[in-house]
Amino acid sequence: MTAIYEAYKPLRNLLRQCSLEGVLVDLWQLSLQMNSGTRTLNLSGQLPVPETSLIAAWDLSTIAREAILHAQPNGTKRLNSEAAVRRVIGVIRDIENEASGLRLHSDNGENNIVFIELLRITHRQFPWQQGNLKSSIVRNLKIFSAPEIAPMVERRTGLSVKAFFLLGLSLSGHLLSKCGINSDQDYSAFGISRAQAQAFFDRLSMDYRDLRRVIESHEGIDANWDYMWNPLEATPLISLDAAHPNRLHCPVPDLLLRRFSGGLYYDLVEESGFGNAFGAAYEDYIGEVLAIAFSSIFYSVHKETPYLVGKDIHNGPDWIVCGPEGNLFIECKTKRLTQAAKSASGEVTLLDDIGKIADAIVQHYKNVLEAIHGKSQWEPTPQPSWPVVITFEDWYFLGSVLMQVLDEHVTSRLIAQSMDTKLTQSMPYFVMSTRELEMCVGAIADVGISAFFKGKLDTKYRDWLWPEYLASKFPTSKVIDFHRAFETDWRKIIPNAAMPGNA
Repeated sequence: MTAIYEAYKPLRNLLRQCSLEGVLVDLWQLSLQMNSGTRTLNLSGQLPVPETSLIAAWDLSTIAREAILHAQPNGTKRLNSEAAVRRVIGVIRDIENEASGLRLHSDNGENNIVFIELLRITHRQFPWQQGNLKSSIVRNLKIFSAPEIAPMVERRTGLSVKAFFLLGLSLSGHLLSKCGINSDQDYSAFGISRAQAQAFFDRLSMDYRDLRRVIESHEGIDANWDYMWNPLEATPLISLDAAHPNRLHCPVPDLLLRRFSGGLYYDLVEESGFGNAFGAAYEDYIGEVLAIAFSSIFYSVHKETPYLVGKDIHNGPDWIVCGPEGNLFIECKTKRLTQAAKSASGEVTLLDDIGKIADAIVQHYKNVLEAIHGKSQWEPTPQPSWPVVITFEDWYFLGSVLMQVLDEHVTSRLIAQSMDTKLTQSMPYFVMSTRELEMCVGAIADVGISAFFKGKLDTKYRDWLWPEYLASKFPTSKVIDFHRAFETDWRKIIPNAAMPGNA
């Protein structure tokens, strides 16, 4: 790995000359101005950076990680000029190119390396390109506030769901004008005690020396350097002064938004019974989305109830939407692509995760066939059937290579289950994320179930992501504002805080 280490040394040497606090402030300012869409970045009163395209949003997280590892409290250099930003990004690109070359050259033709590279790239970059991260806050708030999950949140974190989200929203608002945070601030006006606030900050913050040790334990200057896990995802708030641990910095505010909302999942994942409770709450949430979208008299939404097949109890599809020209069968899955699959050098982990989605698709086929053949509680209709697996998070199955690998996994499982492999042609399956469903469901109800999904089978659109397909094929179809649709639920939990995106 000498070549990649040689590519990495300039970054290490550059950051060793930098002020740790200064770099964190510079990254915060870059984050703020990039999120505002400003094309000219004025960094700390220094030379403006005229092209935001020279730095990508995900670069900020990488630089923050490396700055914690190498920058010094008494350093003198900053990243507050065009020249400095260009230099550090140039070095990072050199490391990434070297790492990518190592990955490609290590392939022996059996590891689907193109597929692996595409999927990893999309999972690294696309979450930063989806616009306002606040769009997921209402969704996560509703799910984590479910009666079966809310007590787990309080038991695990020491805060109610309301307190956890209120603190996160308060800090996010504060970060619009200041990089520094004082964790000793009084939050009693929000009904949050000092002990509760401290529990929140203890969970989301870490001293930079401890962060450095965590990074060093994961750091590998090898072919997977650019996909290494960043501990700032878990603790986006950084303490720089051991004498004043209450003084925190947040160089990348987007990481805080992710952490206090969707990231709450990882606080609870080891809690007994969480998996089933989360799955049920997520399924109920999708049901609410469907009820809002398909409220017209032309549609009906069914929640399948358990039924007997022989002596066995089967649960069937999670939801069935019946329309005048098609039936939509929905299976809800909370399975996420694991961090190991996104970053580890072993391709087996990644392909195993893809296999779990394929397992869900094949099981969904079984459920749909039972419904069509009259074995479930649902009354069959002659309209075409469209099986769709909805995932809690995005999987980004983009391009012919990715779809081909997923198709291969599905086909192999159909064969293993002695099922007809022609199902993928006679009744094509689809995979959508919650975010994509929320974007597309208005158009599905508007143009019709069969018209919407049949269009996706066209050669032109088969490998496109759903938002791009929607914009191209149905540019004038309605998009439902689920912020507004769920505002009553938001007010029940956080009555005095502005709705995300509507501040």
